[in-house]
Amino acid sequence: MNAPYDSYDYLSYWQKRNFEDCCEREALKYFFSKVEPKGSIVDIGGGFGRLADFYSGFFKECLVVDPSKKLLEIGEERCQKIKNVSFKEGTLPKLPVKDGSFDVAIMIRVSHHLEDPFSSFKEIQRVLKKDGYFIVEIANKIHFLARLKACLKGDFSYCQNLSSVEKRSWDNIKSGSIPFLNHHPLKIIDDLKKAGFLVEETLSVSNLRHSFLKLILPGAFLINIEKKLQKLLAPYFFGPSFFILARKRINTI
Repeated sequence: MNAPYDSYDYLSYWQKRNFEDCCEREALKYFFSKVEPKGSIVDIGGGFGRLADFYSGFFKECLVVDPSKKLLEIGEERCQKIKNVSFKEGTLPKLPVKDGSFDVAIMIRVSHHLEDPFSSFKEIQRVLKKDGYFIVEIANKIHFLARLKACLKGDFSYCQNLSSVEKRSWDNIKSGSIPFLNHHPLKIIDDLKKAGFLVEETLSVSNLRHSFLKLILPGAFLINIEKKLQKLLAPYFFGPSFFILARKRINTI
């Protein structure tokens, strides 16, 4: 059975988004500096292994788990020279992984497809070792531009409403396409805590993701500024992408 993601050209998508890719690598690099040990990592929903060439330099064993056989095959071909990266078919909320298998789990560009992040967080908590780390990225419901638009519409309670925002068109909803949700970071943080995690740090990512800025300013300059802004703007939930570093609580199985 084909996965919903089989029909989408993710390779072409990311070829046009070098800035966003670099921003996410900077965020991961910073969080990786905070985690020990760096024995094993699982990339949940990692698709064709976009980030595998990056994190394979930090960890001894790397596993990419994704529901799409098509993307996994592309990933195996792309990463055949990276000996510490492997691929496996699987999906949330039930991963084909034994309890306590990994030091670190990452889930990047996946949560916007999850209507119930809590159940997925519980599953990820299961596959982590004692004191293991979880790095999750969310599409941020209350980023700066979203708040500005809400204010202009007179919706002054937008930020207080913790419910997620559906981003699909009405036609896509009627056709039954996969969910596409922007989540409230405070709700995600609460779900993580209830799932058995301690939230240690957050980052605001892709803060300068604007077509005009990318057109007039050199990419290297934007990335350099982005690195300085990620930690600075995190308390304000500024950027469209929000990264969270969480740790499995000691008193959980």
